[in-house]
Amino acid sequence: MNENPRIRLYQYTHSPYCIPLQIILQFSGVPHEVVDLNYCEPSPIVMLTKGECYQVPVIHDLISDEIIYETGPDTQNCARYIDALAGMALFPDELSGIQTILTHYIENDCEGAGFKVCDAHAEVWLHSDLERGLMRRHKERKFGPGCLDAWKKSEKELTAAFFALLAPLEHMLTKQPFLLGDKATYADFALAGVVGNFLHPGVTSLSSDFMMLSTWYGKMRAGNFPKPLDELHRAASADHAHGEAGEAAQFLADTSDIMSALAPLKMRTGVKALDVACGTGNTAVYVAKQGLLVTACDISQEMLDETKKFAAHEGVKLELQKHGADQMPYADGSFHLVTCRMAPRYFQNPQHFVMEAARVLRMYGYLIVIDASVMDDHPEAEAWMQEVEALRDPHHQRFIKPRTWEKWAAECNLRTVKSEMASIKMPDLNAYMNAANTPRENRKRILELVARAPTMAREIFRIGQEDGKIVWYWRRLTYVAGKV
Repeated sequence: MNENPRIRLYQYTHSPYCIPLQIILQFSGVPHEVVDLNYCEPSPIVMLTKGECYQVPVIHDLISDEIIYETGPDTQNCARYIDALAGMALFPDELSGIQTILTHYIENDCEGAGFKVCDAHAEVWLHSDLERGLMRRHKERKFGPGCLDAWKKSEKELTAAFFALLAPLEHMLTKQPFLLGDKATYADFALAGVVGNFLHPGVTSLSSDFMMLSTWYGKMRAGNFPKPLDELHRAASADHAHGEAGEAAQFLADTSDIMSALAPLKMRTGVKALDVACGTGNTAVYVAKQGLLVTACDISQEMLDETKKFAAHEGVKLELQKHGADQMPYADGSFHLVTCRMAPRYFQNPQHFVMEAARVLRMYGYLIVIDASVMDDHPEAEAWMQEVEALRDPHHQRFIKPRTWEKWAAECNLRTVKSEMASIKMPDLNAYMNAANTPRENRKRILELVARAPTMAREIFRIGQEDGKIVWYWRRLTYVAGKV
């Protein structure tokens, strides 16, 4: 509550028509306070409106002393008043027609199914016998004797009907971040109110089929949407995007995976190692710090330059070579260790990489490969993830399954020492796409794929949403083979 509020909102906390105003006020920047009324006790607003209104929401402008309330079933007077104060552009003229139709569908059809499930659990969220009694009297006057009990008995059917009405909105959100485009309009807040009302008892939940809707709802309640004319917010968004790219760099900088793979091999100091597709040098520098003489190679001069800078900063010496992974300019048996981390899925010919690695390894030397992978024997989930990754990053070729690595290694007289899959949580799909500069059109297609992910993919990759973000767990393979 603000010390010097401009707006006072009178509301019922569960109301699908009040929840939108709570969210709008919270992120409008307009100083405000909220008065939560006891259920079925409208006397404060009856007095405030001089008998003109007995329903919530009602807002009181404490500066102009204006009292704003709804004068018809679809007026949205309260939201429009706040919008005019804050400049949130919730009612753009160019979307007037479609928003009117969509909002009517949300506030009538969807709300008409969802509120019955909420009210059926009134004993959970109403705090006194008086409120429960007043509610029962109010509902039975409107919907007939025993309506609450009937709704409770038919909760399963009512929930199914509600979900059927939400399904078209889920489909809309697979195409764009908000219902009508890239920015939230009043229709989004109206839907947040209807969903919030359905979830209000605390014993209901959205179907797992509503991946996009669940993520969108978390985003709306958290206020993770752009506010028009707010340059500070836009700057913060730019910083956030930069931070997301930084998260990807921090992920690669965490060398605990190579540490776990390398430690059991007990490599002697002073032996030679080759890091293939070194990128910015995280793996090469770590291995060099363990006392090995490291050659770092990459097909990109830019990456080699970054590796050189990083090695200098860390105070280690590396030999740098520019070449690809499938043709190595070294004599047979040149290295005791070959590493390749987070790169094979980009190789044009990863099998040739294994052949070359086996060739340049000395007898009893080791190959360590660490990369994103997919599980054996799950072709549907594999195909889904391959499609998602190809859209996210056009450089992606394919994920390589554990058995494929084992087969290629065996064909080169390499014996599998370790093949271990770990689940790594990816906390934000948008950050993951930002790290690869995924094109806008591809992002939309990825969201559609996530929304329609097959059951096996949802289970294997544990696709879900937290705090308005799509999260999942991808599989990281650590594969070690020895030359015998």
